[in-house]
Amino acid sequence: SEVAVVGVRIADNSSQQHQFQHQIVVQNLDGSGRRTITKWRDYRHGRLFYMKQAGYFVVESLLDNGARRFDKIALNGNEILIIETPDNKHQPCQNADRRAQVDHSVIPSPDGLQLANIYSPLCGKVTVEFLHANNLNLFDNQTLDIDGPMKATWHPNGYVILATDNNSGKAWKIAPLSAPQPMTYPLCLSPVTTSSDISLEGQQVYFEGNKLITKNIGSQKAFGCQ
Repeated sequence: SEVAVVGVRIADNSSQQHQFQHQIVVQNLDGSGRRTITKWRDYRHGRLFYMKQAGYFVVESLLDNGARRFDKIALNGNEILIIETPDNKHQPCQNADRRAQVDHSVIPSPDGLQLANIYSPLCGKVTVEFLHANNLNLFDNQTLDIDGPMKATWHPNGYVILATDNNSGKAWKIAPLSAPQPMTYPLCLSPVTTSSDISLEGQQVYFEGNKLITKNIGSQKAFGCQ
């Protein structure tokens, strides 16, 4: 089974400062069939989603000024910017209610056909923008009032779940072209989509030194546990 791997290095630039860089490759679990997808990319890497059947990656990069950028990368390495978030000085939620927000994320749907751009435009609000993954066109958005930190995950049936990241147990179903609906709190909030370090069969892949290891941890921790 083919997996995506992120290589990391620190490069010295002309100003004698250290520059974090990362590179995306794909390979089989035994290390064979290794293919380089991207050149070395600037910045630290964040989340990575490898949508095999849809044929692309969504890659989060962490910028030095506190901003983040999300790029869609094709299997041939071609990149297109999805969005870049505000830097630390221009975050939309910086007052005493800053906990009432969601971390900005771009998460592909389970089938890879849609992207959910999830962010807080203001303290106490969260917006979910639905984009077509093939052309990044926006086709719907929903905004919800919140009173605490939130987490987001896709449901296998093709809608986004927004759930409180505390003990209140509140959750909402956010589906394209329909109003947000309250729902039963999900059994899990992770993995957030089909791209994960845990397969549907319940095998987890991780590094032990420089070697990829697989471990059977059970399908109850795989995507679909929602």
